Amino acid sequence: MEQETNRSSEFTETSDRYQAPSRKIGLKYGIIEVTSRCQLRCPGCYMVRRDRLNRGQMSFKTAVYILDLCRDYRGGQDLETMDILGGDPLLWPFLKDYVSELLRRGIKPWIFSNLLAISPESAKWLWEREVNITGKLNINPQAAGQLNKQAEMIGRSPRVAKKMLEAIETTRLAGYKAPLLRLQNLVRRSNLELIPDYYRWCLENEVGVDLELMGSGEPITEEYWRLAPGPEEIAGLITKIQAVRAEYGLPPAEVLMPHLFGSCPFYDAGLYFDVAGGIRACSNSTVSLGSIFNLDPIAAAYGSELICRRLKLSKELIGAPCNACAKWTKCRGGCRATAEGTTGSFGAYPLCPVPFL
Repeated sequence: MEQETNRSSEFTETSDRYQAPSRKIGLKYGIIEVTSRCQLRCPGCYMVRRDRLNRGQMSFKTAVYILDLCRDYRGGQDLETMDILGGDPLLWPFLKDYVSELLRRGIKPWIFSNLLAISPESAKWLWEREVNITGKLNINPQAAGQLNKQAEMIGRSPRVAKKMLEAIETTRLAGYKAPLLRLQNLVRRSNLELIPDYYRWCLENEVGVDLELMGSGEPITEEYWRLAPGPEEIAGLITKIQAVRAEYGLPPAEVLMPHLFGSCPFYDAGLYFDVAGGIRACSNSTVSLGSIFNLDPIAAAYGSELICRRLKLSKELIGAPCNACAKWTKCRGGCRATAEGTTGSFGAYPLCPVPFL
């Protein structure tokens, strides 16, 4: 058990990308939505909520053009990372070409996928290039009776859910494990009780954990609360996860929002480019910052009111309880898109469980 404990502790902490974002002002990270095609209808997904699925894909030329725009804005220096989203980016026919282009430029690719379309060959190709992958999982795959719940969490049949679990295994057999492989669990009311068991499976199988709270760039409504847990429920979940960690001899994980144990790296250093060329601050934000087809679009986005307010935000300006929290330098108010959509640019993060811990 001691050997297993030490091995697990190396592989299950939330990625460094979610820890202590730099205060340096400037664009460092990109998020690109290369296709809106997806095989799933996950309740709580912002693409489902906004009816944006299956509405086209980006051309390879446009995707490269975005890299050029960012490099020009950064004075000839390429981005540090590019998150590749969809829909499911594995359904994008130019994925390998784009990953190759990113690596050629020294940009770290990060693929977010449900993994349904992965093959042993494509998994091996990505693993050989050390491409980070974040898949999806809401259950313990080895626990009896949880497959139907996984189907519910992805809005599809148990057959599709089983195929998703098989795709995770295909990815692992190609050589993937943490930190290159993480499985994102979108925290919702209906899977709240299963998350500690999911966490335990990740610990035992060298898979990274990404627990993300549902964001909302729009005002939070009754529909949101029908799907998502409140702060007190989230605090209860965190207590249970810390107990699982104790079972394995691991110290308590630091609580940071909005990934429970990690903050968002895109606060003031990233931009999101959607499939039609629109620019937003992040995937959860609903505020348009322009289009890549406008004149000098990156400078215009960074000169927008939304970004300028994010850059101005400080512990002194933010609302309670964030203005009195010792975690401010690491968390900086949780998901800003959620705060902006509900409490305003200088509002506190409304889902924070820390006061209940």
